[in-house]
Amino acid sequence: MASLIKPLVVGAPRSGFSLLISVINNLLNRAGQPPKSHRQVVIDRVIELASFYTTHKYRATFARFGITRELVFNGEFHLLVGGPKWVDKNNPKLACIRKYFGVRGLGDFLMVTSHPREVLEHDAVVHSHTAPQLWLDQDYYKDFIKFTSIRNPIGIINSASFSLNAMASEYIQKFLPEESENYIRQRHGLYKLTDLEFFSGLVRFLKGYLDEYLPCHGRYFVMKWEDLITQPARTICRIAEALHLPCSEKEALAIWKPMDHVNLLRFHKHNYRKGKGIVGDWNNSLVNEHMDVFREYGFDLYLKALDYPPIPTFDPKSYSPYQRLIARHLQRGETYKNFGDPDLFGFAFNKSNIDASKFGFKSYPQRQWTKIERTTLARDEVVEAVSDTAEECCAKVNTILAEVLDARIDSRHDAVQCLRSMEKEWTSLMGEVTDGRGLALCGQVAESLRESA
Repeated sequence: MASLIKPLVVGAPRSGFSLLISVINNLLNRAGQPPKSHRQVVIDRVIELASFYTTHKYRATFARFGITRELVFNGEFHLLVGGPKWVDKNNPKLACIRKYFGVRGLGDFLMVTSHPREVLEHDAVVHSHTAPQLWLDQDYYKDFIKFTSIRNPIGIINSASFSLNAMASEYIQKFLPEESENYIRQRHGLYKLTDLEFFSGLVRFLKGYLDEYLPCHGRYFVMKWEDLITQPARTICRIAEALHLPCSEKEALAIWKPMDHVNLLRFHKHNYRKGKGIVGDWNNSLVNEHMDVFREYGFDLYLKALDYPPIPTFDPKSYSPYQRLIARHLQRGETYKNFGDPDLFGFAFNKSNIDASKFGFKSYPQRQWTKIERTTLARDEVVEAVSDTAEECCAKVNTILAEVLDARIDSRHDAVQCLRSMEKEWTSLMGEVTDGRGLALCGQVAESLRESA
């Protein structure tokens, strides 16, 4: 029997990361993967139940404070493992997953939850934006085929300047459905590109990632975003070769066609900037003051190491109208503040993929399973209540996951027995949730197991 192919993707945000994961998933689906281990099947079922349980517990906590419709909680984070994820540096047996919550009129916060690292294999492609060296150092991941996405760092920062995160996307879908997405991006981009402290925060964050990545550059299979955009068939065939899978150029083009310049996420409707994804498009929005920031942080070194041209100097006479507007603000020492809806602006502010040390966000101490990473929410009691709920939920879910990991599950029969042994635990947990679908979901799991036994 063919062995399970285990890919691992590590890459900076906005570097072609999601595209690379999608390409690999498509290649695996076309090839037909052998079944997951019996243990992983049980873990996946636990994740399915835990996702329903924790999502409803979070919503119920907000509701205690009268926060229902005003809650901004994108579906990408409802799955237990949904959100940016990484391996805990202090305890690599744990995976960390970041959740984003916002409340219209009050602000938002980022919360990190922790679970056994095996939960990451719920996805066919284990993936992370964080710590490229750490993944290489772990014996647990030695059999994984390791990939990274690379993009011109100047293009990454330009993309980040116009990006809308999943929380902002949820807010737009709920409260501003008629607003022009392009207009929102342009206005937010004007703020980000005229506030050089914000821009420098983006650059410092990327610098930190590149400083970690460059020493292990040769130990990952590299997919350049620019190559995928300009030579998709050839690039996809190279990725297939790294996976030891056959793929003709015709098949590669068939994979690329439905994912070519479209949004690839289900709930985050604004992950792709319509009309963009153009190689070198940053030449039409960044200006010389931005190039000076890149030089200040030594980015010529990174560009050379990654085989990109050096930092350019623009001719201001050739600036686009957008660049001229940015340049005028910078020359006057003014930050563009006409960014529209203040709640949306706050949610869209890059609180995770930025060096936030100079922005004064509040944080809370690390707890056993959770941490409130950064918060702007005006009501501390709401943040603390959600933190308590998350800590309690993670403790309960992790106790069940520990039972699974300690059990001997070598066969389908073992998997069925393991899941059956947890029926009472799950029925008890779902009894805490007012939505009756939780108990129904437990029943469906149990019934499917009886049918498959």
